[in-house]
Amino acid sequence: MLYRYNNDVLSNVPTNTTAPYPVATRRSARRRPAYKSVFFWAKAATLALLAVSLLALLGRWFFLFELFSHFVVQYLLVSAVLVLYWLIRPHYLVLPAIGCFLWHGVQVYPWVSGRQPAAAAPADVRVLHANVLFSRHNYQPIRQLIERENPDVFVLQEMTPAGIQAMQSLATRYPYRVSIWSKGPCYLLVGSKTPFVADQASARQQRVIHIQTRVKGQPVSLITVHPRTPVIPSWFRERNRQLAYVSQLARQQTKPTVLLGDFNVTMWSPVYKDYLDMPELTACRQGFGRQPTWPAFFPPAYLPLDHAFVNSGFQTTRFRTLAVPESDHKALVADLRFAAQRFAAR
Repeated sequence: MLYRYNNDVLSNVPTNTTAPYPVATRRSARRRPAYKSVFFWAKAATLALLAVSLLALLGRWFFLFELFSHFVVQYLLVSAVLVLYWLIRPHYLVLPAIGCFLWHGVQVYPWVSGRQPAAAAPADVRVLHANVLFSRHNYQPIRQLIERENPDVFVLQEMTPAGIQAMQSLATRYPYRVSIWSKGPCYLLVGSKTPFVADQASARQQRVIHIQTRVKGQPVSLITVHPRTPVIPSWFRERNRQLAYVSQLARQQTKPTVLLGDFNVTMWSPVYKDYLDMPELTACRQGFGRQPTWPAFFPPAYLPLDHAFVNSGFQTTRFRTLAVPESDHKALVADLRFAAQRFAAR
């Protein structure tokens, strides 16, 4: 049969004739790409979660792997969602999802359980720590925070020379101060109501402030450091050296001692376990909840990077975090009570 085309219209075609083979003419008939399915992303998320959970165990040796170790709470939430998904849609990946959920749950549980109420009795010593953010220009909120909380000793990190000068208005209440350079444009500043002696060797060799003072007639030692953020190998090693130093220094003290600062590490890091999870040191936040401190501008990624520890000469009666205007960190306030008279006798 002869077919003739006229203006793209097929003529002389019998109307009752069907095509010899099917022709897909609609976009909906095409197969949907795998990457657009929930199954694809659930599978990818499960495998990625398993990978970062395992690599985090190697964090004491390589800085990138250690970065994976900090987001345990976030991993726990993701694994919970994946377990539910794989239970609804049965698949063998439910097993690694459950494993990740249990593993991260075990790590988080000690820091969210056993929350203690605020102590009714007043503390013997109050310390305040704040990373104020070096790029700020207005220090009035910091002064107001210190005046409101009225600590015996305060520690401010990421200060600048201009910021240190701006805190001079607190000299009447805190006449004793010491400051040192810590890193980049940042300085450490410690202010005290009572006279103290500063360890010059620690400041010069390790960029660590170590003071010894007396509060309510009792000797007190305070140590603070602000190591570099471990995002490159050399900074990773430098941070670890400083944490090892302050940990040993705090554990050697024979008087009530508090160690605090922005350590750029979380409780779930292998580095934390190597240097700070020691029998001689007690984390002040233990029993008061996870209390994350950074980044204040993005709560879903909250991490507890700022820490306070005490030796057996102190008991923590209260531990809090407070918002600091214009800073990416929250402040720490720890109320401490003298616990061991044997320290005071030395």
